[in-house]
Amino acid sequence: MPTLSHVVKSVGLVTIIAAVGKVLGFGRESIIAAYFGASSTADIFFVASLIPTILFTALGSGLQAGVIPIYLEKKAENPRKADEFISVLGSFFMLVAVVMTIVCLFFTKPLVMMVAPGFSGSELALTEVLTRIMLPSLLFFTLAYMATGVLNANQRFLLPAFTSTAQNIVIIVATVLFAAPFGVKGLAWGFVFGAASQFIIQYPSLKKYQVRPIFSFRPYKQQIINMLITFYPIIIAALAIQLNSVVDRIIATSLETGSVSALNYANRLLWLPLSIVLTPLITVLYPSIVERAIEGYQSFLTLTLKGLKSLLFLAVPFMIVMLISGNSLIALAFQRGAFDASATETTYVAFFFYSACLPFFALRDYLMNAFYALKKTKVAMYSCLIAVLLNVLLSWGLSRFLGVGGIALASGISMFLQSLFLFSFLWLKTQKSDKAVFTDVFQESSKLIIIGAIIYGLALWIHPITLKFHIFVELVIVSLMVFGLYILFSMLFKVSSLQALRKIRSK
Repeated sequence: MPTLSHVVKSVGLVTIIAAVGKVLGFGRESIIAAYFGASSTADIFFVASLIPTILFTALGSGLQAGVIPIYLEKKAENPRKADEFISVLGSFFMLVAVVMTIVCLFFTKPLVMMVAPGFSGSELALTEVLTRIMLPSLLFFTLAYMATGVLNANQRFLLPAFTSTAQNIVIIVATVLFAAPFGVKGLAWGFVFGAASQFIIQYPSLKKYQVRPIFSFRPYKQQIINMLITFYPIIIAALAIQLNSVVDRIIATSLETGSVSALNYANRLLWLPLSIVLTPLITVLYPSIVERAIEGYQSFLTLTLKGLKSLLFLAVPFMIVMLISGNSLIALAFQRGAFDASATETTYVAFFFYSACLPFFALRDYLMNAFYALKKTKVAMYSCLIAVLLNVLLSWGLSRFLGVGGIALASGISMFLQSLFLFSFLWLKTQKSDKAVFTDVFQESSKLIIIGAIIYGLALWIHPITLKFHIFVELVIVSLMVFGLYILFSMLFKVSSLQALRKIRSK
């Protein structure tokens, strides 16, 4: 089992790589925004990408989360047999991906009409064309997620972390080279080539583990059936998570033009701290949480709650900066070319409400992984299905009053309630004599709420003064002020997550 210092080192390296990928991701979004803005064409592209995105995320995320527990269990028994079974599993899902792609190619038109009910006839026609171009990416994403699961299970996080960098570089190049001569179709082809690059960069490392195509399924029939019984709740949960995005975009198509793309840009910006700081922590901790779950529940719970406190601690200052300087972040990231001040204003409405719920986006993903490690996959699945239902009702109701902001707020509320449900389940499952480990979580959360409220009030009061400076300078001043005060107050309040980080640094 990896030591704490090894985990911290891995998180640090993955964070640096993720930061590079995210910078490139912003370069990609900025270029797309410059070429297409928050326009009808941009709306069409983002809706067209929904169908392949839903499919590969449902299949790929389920694979990545499900592969690690299965692989580690079999590896403990027989490493060679583990590699062999993962090869069979990968081949099986490759075949599933191909079949799903072919079926969707036949039924593209009704699928597009379902996800874009507010589009006109010409918009639906172009959406259908773009969807057909991007559907083959499902196979590449499935292979990439499979490779990521195997490499992460073997404590190899660097190459999987590079996948977003490779994809972003390819999409940037494709947009620059093909957007002018081929329009949005060039961007769609870049999406496909970007998906292929995610698997290609991982393939050399994957060969070390003897993972190869094996299409002889008969000898493994019972194992595949048992695996599918384990996997189906994970896949349904991943599909339900994607349905939240579908619901958001379907409702956004009935709002003013540019609402779908504004929602997309706001969501991308939200994932800046999630992808750079919080997701690497979740990714690196997951194999260790799986190993602790195999050891015993109490060992699992101790590590899980430590990770939960760390996520909350890291999320709060980012949330405050985004709430205070959201408009400036959007302008700096996207406002150029076809993306004008009006688009910034629309995007900011969604971004503000997304930012207010930032910690719950991270906590939901983290707690879902914890339940997969515990093999409580059905509990995770039911929580996702309930969250989707809540999101549908809230999005429809709140968007009538707040527009795209209502859709973003609905997503945040559903994330909060789902996180609360999963946390409460852990609380109820824990025996009374062992519930002392939760005390520190409640104390830490209370401290962070108080600290966050104080700093937000101070930053809100000082912010008008910083607006006199250039956007970039304003962001630097606000960020330094928020993070400086956050560390200071965390020391004064003796926040345990900060003290733990200081101990690790001193070793």
